[in-house]
Order: sequence, then structure tokens, then C-alpha cells
Amino acid sequence: MSESMKTSKTLNKGWWISLGIVVVVVILAVIIFIKPATKTPAPVADPTTSATAQAVGGCNVPKGDTSSKPAMPKDLRWEAAKGITWPVSDTYGPTQDKDGYGVCFARSPLGAALAMATFSGRTNTQDPKKALEIYAMATAGKKVALESTKTSSGDSGRDVPVGFAGFSTDSFTPEEAQITLVLAVAGTSTGYVGFPCTLRWVDGDWKIKLLDDGSPYAGTPTAPVSGQFVAWSGSRG
Repeated sequence: MSESMKTSKTLNKGWWISLGIVVVVVILAVIIFIKPATKTPAPVADPTTSATAQAVGGCNVPKGDTSSKPAMPKDLRWEAAKGITWPVSDTYGPTQDKDGYGVCFARSPLGAALAMATFSGRTNTQDPKKALEIYAMATAGKKVALESTKTSSGDSGRDVPVGFAGFSTDSFTPEEAQITLVLAVAGTSTGYVGFPCTLRWVDGDWKIKLLDDGSPYAGTPTAPVSGQFVAWSGSRG
């Protein structure tokens, strides 16, 4: 088997490992429309994200550095649960809590990357369905994911050693961020796998835009090398 085929096979395997590092989401297939509760006080685009914004009183987090290579905050630290660690910042996010899930991230590339890392971490250490409700914006893909994801407390079993290594900013506006979340994955050609994703600014916070099939990743996994992405300071995830 050629090296390119081996690399492709490794990246495909890493595709679902990357959803919070371990396999917790089943293959998604059927789109089912889920109507919001009839007693919703007012019509909103997404009851779950709007409820989050109301509960936390808005996210007054600094915009921060909007360059493609933002500086790491001095208060960057690591959240740990069930054998998984992911980066967080008390300044850039999450700065508030919604039912035990960190919310409110800076309106910047760094804030978007922290939101994606928190989503991945919480998906595998808490209830993945609840994580989808809180972190994903209203799309057909969200309905697929909610219908197909089982409620559980998360599972920290790992197929291969992986960890949060960093991120790269593919494009950024105050309304949408396209970033690549980079994981350190043993056995790959470069030691890293990058997963492109899209986030939108909705109801005062970053929300992940899922694809129609329910995937949180917006493109083919890449194989970045050290120096091509912003590394989390003191990365040890």
C-alpha cells in the first residue's frame, strides 16, 4: 500500500476520533425535523441557543486579537475530565456556565477555537446530546445529530493516543470563523491531524455549524506540521 493511501486511511480513521477525541457519535443518516416546544415565549431561530444567551445574560467577552496567529492569553489553562484535557481561558472563554457546560467565548479566532475545543471536550465527558443542544447552531445537521446521538455521560476510551495541539485560522469575520482544530495523533505522517470547522456568531456566542450529515467538521482532514498552526501554550492535552 502506498504512503498516500496509508495517510488517507489514517486521516479517515481520525475523522470521528476527533469529535472530542473518542468515538461517541454514531454514523448519522436520517434528517428528522424536531419542532420547538409549543410554550416557547417568543419565536426564535434556535430555542436552545437563545435560552443559553438569556440564561447567562449575554457574553461580554473581549474581542481579542483577530489576527490569524493570535497571542495566547496568560490565563490559558487545561480543563480535565475522564482522562481528557482541553484548553480554556477565564478571560477568553468559557467565561460563564450553562447547566454545567462552559459558554461565552471571545468574538475572535482564539475565542472560536476555544469554543470548538470545549465542545469536543464536553461531548466526551458529559452528555453528548446536551452538548450538541448547547453548542451547535440550528441547522438540518443539528437535527440529524440530535436524533442520532444517544444520551450518555461520555466515554473516555481512546482508539489511539491523541491530544489538543492547537489551531489555525482559515478565515475570520465577526460573524463567522473558519478554523482548523489540530490534534496530536500518534501514527500519522506528521504527528498531527487538522479538522476544519465553521462557527457562527449566534445570540451573542460562537455556535458550531454542523454539516447536513451531522458532522461538526467542514472539510477533509489535513496533515499539518509543527509551525503551520498556533500551538496552545504549554500544550499537554
